[in-house]
Amino acid sequence: MRALVVEDNVAQLNGLAEIIEETFPDIECLKAACYDDALALADSHSIQLFLLDIQLGADPDKDGITLGEQLRRNPRYQTTPILYVTALVNEAPRAIHKTNCYDYLVKPYSQQDLIESVSKLLNLSLIREEPIELTDRDGVLARIRPDNILYIKSELRNMHVHTTTGLFISTGTRLSVFADSLPSYFARCHKSFIVNLHHVDTYDKVTAMVSLDTPDYQWIPVGRKYATEFGHRLKASTTAHKHVEQA
Repeated sequence: MRALVVEDNVAQLNGLAEIIEETFPDIECLKAACYDDALALADSHSIQLFLLDIQLGADPDKDGITLGEQLRRNPRYQTTPILYVTALVNEAPRAIHKTNCYDYLVKPYSQQDLIESVSKLLNLSLIREEPIELTDRDGVLARIRPDNILYIKSELRNMHVHTTTGLFISTGTRLSVFADSLPSYFARCHKSFIVNLHHVDTYDKVTAMVSLDTPDYQWIPVGRKYATEFGHRLKASTTAHKHVEQA
């Protein structure tokens, strides 16, 4: 799951992201200090939660509420939760009216206030992962839920997307580009493979292989270039239903 944190005060920006990632290990925070950078990140990644400071610099046409309105024009983000941060209480009604935000925090707020606001959104199940659109070799469009994907393999200029219901072969998208559209519980472990960390059963560092909890107990290689980062991502990933063994 990805959150986009937008705050023009860099110290506060880093602090917000750090609190969220430490409290909610399944949330990866992207950070932007201005309106334009925020839009660029929202366009190039799949975001499930926005945390926006209302006052973003001196340009009144590029404040957090205007940013929220622009995000709402994107079909992907018409219902994505927005949590606003503001030092001005009278800005909150405008934010709610303009962007249908789900909650807001008034500065100064405590760390516990932030945690409770994010928890409320998670507990209310407001955050939904949008299906990913892929085109097969015959030009047929499919919409696949990310949590149904087990792993992706790049092979002969095609992407072999292995899901809980079968194999889908997609064309026209590079693996590195596709990776940016996936939630944070996916990790690249090899130049040709991306795996769903929630389906990793065993990571054998001696043989540099990962096994998945698929019916055929699929084994996937871990490339030397990706091993360190993959190990960190796997360790940080938490799942409620099982423990991952790292040999």
